[in-house]
Amino acid sequence: MIKKILLIDIELDRRTNTGRLEYQASGNTHHPLGLMYLASSVRKAFPGIEVKIIHTATFDDSEKAVVEYLSEFKPDLVGLRSLSLYQNQYKHLASVIRKTTPSAYLIGGGPYSSSSYREVVGAFVDLVVRGEGETTFNELIEWVNVHGTLPLDLKGTVTYSEETGIKVNEARGDIENIDILPAPAYDLIQLSDYEGIYNLANQSTATCVFMESSRGCTYKCYYCHAAVSKTVRRRSGHLVLEEMEDHYRRGIRNFVFVDDIFNVPKKIAKEILRGIIKNLPGVSLNFPNGLRADRLDDEILDLFEEAGTSQMSLAVETATPRLQRLIVKYLEIPKAIEMIEKASRRFIVRTFFMIGFPTETLEEAWETVNLAKQLTYVAEPGLSIVRVYPETPLFDALNPTPEEARLIEEQTSESLLTKLMDDPSFYGDFFPPDRVPLTGKDIQNIRWEWMRNIFHNKERIRNSHSVLEKHLDKERILTFYRNLYQKPDFDERVLEMFLRPARSQESKAAIAS
Repeated sequence: MIKKILLIDIELDRRTNTGRLEYQASGNTHHPLGLMYLASSVRKAFPGIEVKIIHTATFDDSEKAVVEYLSEFKPDLVGLRSLSLYQNQYKHLASVIRKTTPSAYLIGGGPYSSSSYREVVGAFVDLVVRGEGETTFNELIEWVNVHGTLPLDLKGTVTYSEETGIKVNEARGDIENIDILPAPAYDLIQLSDYEGIYNLANQSTATCVFMESSRGCTYKCYYCHAAVSKTVRRRSGHLVLEEMEDHYRRGIRNFVFVDDIFNVPKKIAKEILRGIIKNLPGVSLNFPNGLRADRLDDEILDLFEEAGTSQMSLAVETATPRLQRLIVKYLEIPKAIEMIEKASRRFIVRTFFMIGFPTETLEEAWETVNLAKQLTYVAEPGLSIVRVYPETPLFDALNPTPEEARLIEEQTSESLLTKLMDDPSFYGDFFPPDRVPLTGKDIQNIRWEWMRNIFHNKERIRNSHSVLEKHLDKERILTFYRNLYQKPDFDERVLEMFLRPARSQESKAAIAS
C-alpha cells in the first residue's frame, strides 16, 4: 500500500566543483514544476497519500539529504526526474536509494528516463513513466494499492521483469484538456531554499514562481523532444490569471513562464497579457524557454511591455531556408529578424542559434554567424552545437549504428558549457562527411569567431547594457554578467573596465558626428 511518496528532481548540488558545471548549479535552476504538478495531481486523486519533494540543486550534499529524508520519511515509492545532462547523478542517487530503502518502489520519469529508458529500467529503477505523467502515475498508484505489485502492461510505462525483460508498453496520449490539472503544489517547496540561485530568466529563483500556461508546440523541430506533441494545449486564461493572482496576494511579483511557445495561438497570449495588465500591476514577466519570433507583431510587443515583461528568448537556429525546412522549423527569417531587432531594444533578449545539423555545410554555418552579427541589441547571443538525444526525430533520421548511438548517448551527459579551448564534443565526428559535413575543428573555429565578433562585440555590449539598465538595478546587472560570463567575482570595477572599450567607441562616434 502506497501511503508516502518522495519525488526527487535531480540536478547538480548547490556547490559543485566539477569543472565548468558549477555554473549550472547556480545559474540555470528552475523550481521542480513537473514534480509539483505531479504531486498536486496525486493529492487530488488520493487525499490520504503524503507527498514530499526534494530538489538536489538546493543542497550542498544531496546524497546526505536524500538519505536523511529516506530514513525519516520512509516513503513507499520514490520518483526520480532529471535531464540527460545529469544522468550520472541520477544513476548514483538511484543506487543510493536502492541500498537505503530496498523495499520502496523506484520510478523514473522526466526527460532522461523517457528518452533513455532502456538504460535505466531494471538497472536503476523498477519502472519508467514516459511523457506527461499525471494520468499514468495516478493509475500506477491505484494499481499498486489494489494488486500489491507494479503493473507490467500499464499504458505510458516501460516495465521490467526477469521473465519478459524490458517491455515498452503502449504510449499514452497527451492530456488534451490541461484545465483539469490542479495548480502545482508550491506548498511543497520553500522559496528560501533557492536563495543565491538564479535561473535562465535572470531572476532570483528565491523570489519568483514558474508558470505554465500551455503545453506542447505546433512546430516539429526535429531536434526537440516537443516534436512528438501534436499541438499547443492551452490552459484557460482565467485559470492562469487566478493562479498568478494567488501568488500575487502572497507578495510574488516575478513570474517566469516555461511554455514551449507562449505566443501561439497569438490571440490567447494577448488575452492573458491584457488580463495581467488589468489585474496585476507592477509584475515582471519572463519567457526564457522561447517565443516564436515570426509570430510576434507590434501589438503583442506593446502588450508584453505594458504587462511588465523583462526578459524573453527568441530562437532562429539557422539562417538558411534549406536548413529551416530540414529541421522542420519553417521560420520566416526576415520577419523573425525584424521582430528580434524590435524586441531587443525593449527587453532583455536571449537569442538561440545552432550549428552542426546533418548535411549543413561550412558556408551555411557562416551564414548563420553573419546573420547573428546584425542583431546589435541582443543581451545574450547564444550559439549551441547540435546535440542529439534519443527519442527525437533527429536521432531517428540519423539512424545511428549501435556504436554511434552509444557515443551519442555518452555525449548527453557532458557539459553544454565547454571552454573555447576544449574539444567541442561534436557528434558529427562520429559520422561520415556526406552525412555531417562539419567537423569538430570547424565548430571550434566558428565558436572563436562568435566570441570575438558577436559575444564581445563592442557595439552590442554598449547597446544591450542600456537595455539592462531599463529592467535591472545595479546589483542584478552584476548578477546578470556573473552568470553570463561564469565569473562569480564580477563586480562594479570589472563592469566599468568591461564597458570602457564600448563607451570609448561611443565617444569617438559622438566626436566624429
